[in-house]
Amino acid sequence: MKKTLLALAVPALLMAGSASAATVYTAEDGSTIDVYSRLGFNITDRAGMGKDGDAVGNFDARIGLGGSQVVNDKVSVIGWAEYSVGAAEQRGTDNSFTPRYVWAGIDASEAGKVTFGRVASGIIMLSDVGDVFAASDVLIGRQLELVDNSAAQTFRQDGTIQYQNSFGAFDMSVAYILGNSESNQDGSYNAAARYTFDMGNAGQLIPIAAYQANSTGDTGSNANRDYTFWGAGLQYKLNALTLGAMYNQDEIEGQGISGTSKDKSYELTAVYNINDDWTARAGYRALENTGGDETEYKDTTLEVQYHLTARSSIYTSYVMRNGENGTGLGAPAVMTWNNAEEDYYHLGLRYEF
Repeated sequence: MKKTLLALAVPALLMAGSASAATVYTAEDGSTIDVYSRLGFNITDRAGMGKDGDAVGNFDARIGLGGSQVVNDKVSVIGWAEYSVGAAEQRGTDNSFTPRYVWAGIDASEAGKVTFGRVASGIIMLSDVGDVFAASDVLIGRQLELVDNSAAQTFRQDGTIQYQNSFGAFDMSVAYILGNSESNQDGSYNAAARYTFDMGNAGQLIPIAAYQANSTGDTGSNANRDYTFWGAGLQYKLNALTLGAMYNQDEIEGQGISGTSKDKSYELTAVYNINDDWTARAGYRALENTGGDETEYKDTTLEVQYHLTARSSIYTSYVMRNGENGTGLGAPAVMTWNNAEEDYYHLGLRYEF
């Protein structure tokens, strides 16, 4: 692979928000510096558990910086740091600038990519089946925070060593999770895979599977807990239409939990690009917990997005909820900010560069 081709390929390998990074500098040897930012404002009446929502305005932003340094025709050193930035001045607190992804690694071309740090988990291949909306929340792997306080569900965890590669139509990812000094991980890992069947004029069929297991040590607030997650999904793409279906479950047991807390959930999604300007999305998901906080989610989401430019858009969505917040008596409650019983809407503007 030529150095110039390797330099072009690296930004595409930076998963999640960095996949849209813009290269602002390219050296003679093909090394690059890439930046990414997303600015968004939305009006919503979404409420926390047990609360009625009043319309509020929220501003959120993400900023990322990274790139690659070419070692030779086959190998580059790569890295990425991306943070969420809050707009509100919150005096006396320190939660307005938080890390999403912070990692460094080696891209060895056909031999694959190894990254170290707070990486974009390979399980995102599965969660992307349901995570299609501009404004809706995501429930997959919601109990993981009870075993790792650095975890953002199954999307990212501190102290991860991850290997990813593609072999034709087959994409794979495996990771070992060391955690940080406070997350108390002990023999944790995950794996994910997907295969794209190209059926010509009949479209593409993409099955996906993922698994994760976490164990904690015998000290700290999350001591002696075991967590497992598995899921399978299927996407079908035909021209402007994408359909998705996914089932997953996770369970946790151990200290501070009475028995086993288990989530079972499934999701159905549809995305249709009406034309270059308009996109419509719809989805349904159901989640039921047993042995834990006993929460149930039954959500129907409708969303329309208008693309002002290739990177900026306005959108509106409405989420109809018919679930139950649960008691939280069997295990520590999770997602207390997320009311399962109240409908909510979003009206937002998003700008990316």
